[in-house]
Amino acid sequence: MDSINKIFAHNFLAIIYFNFKMLPFSQAIKLPFDFYYKIRFENLSGKVFLNSEKITRGMIKIGGRGSEMFSRTTTIIDLKGIFKINGTLEIGHGCLIRVEKKGILSTGKNVRIGALSKVFCENNILFKDEIDFSWECQIFDTNFHYIRNVLDNSIDDKVGSVEIGSYNWFGNRITVMKGTKTPDFFIVASNSLCNKSYYNFPQNSVVGGFPVKLIGENKKRIFENLEDTSKFDHE
Repeated sequence: MDSINKIFAHNFLAIIYFNFKMLPFSQAIKLPFDFYYKIRFENLSGKVFLNSEKITRGMIKIGGRGSEMFSRTTTIIDLKGIFKINGTLEIGHGCLIRVEKKGILSTGKNVRIGALSKVFCENNILFKDEIDFSWECQIFDTNFHYIRNVLDNSIDDKVGSVEIGSYNWFGNRITVMKGTKTPDFFIVASNSLCNKSYYNFPQNSVVGGFPVKLIGENKKRIFENLEDTSKFDHE
């Protein structure tokens, strides 16, 4: 029964449609995009560039992660701009991925975005390698609305960019706003706000707060796909 449930978790219509619509035939035939449960393609007028050295079946998984924890909701893909994928990618259940016409969303190797998260790209969002976002996070490179300074009538920039360094770990319910740039080996605590460059923070920092500040040093996330963590379990 468990094997049957796993089979029917796949959204085969979405798998066939997206792969052959968005990829060249030589890539599409390998079915690298794997979709689960309810998927809505709001807009697919943009472009997908799959630049991985090795393209395999199901290397991009969308809509499955976290489905065992949360009630079933629709995963939405709204792609009017450019989506560059450079390795394995996992986007969780009930997420919204939206790339506007001038937006470029880029992901490196082994990027994981938890269930019920939102990624909204109007300009440029870059995820480097080995990144883990927990559930209900939101990553925006825009303020969505223009703001006027009433003293000099100047208009604040509405859009910016986001750059997430390699080996970063973000807890649940984190908001990442435009201007955020993180170094490699960086941990952000749950319920935090990131909204500027943190390149002046040393690697292996832990930050948290609203907005974040340094709360720990010399801490490094152990990624289960890179190291066996069973040896750390206590009976």
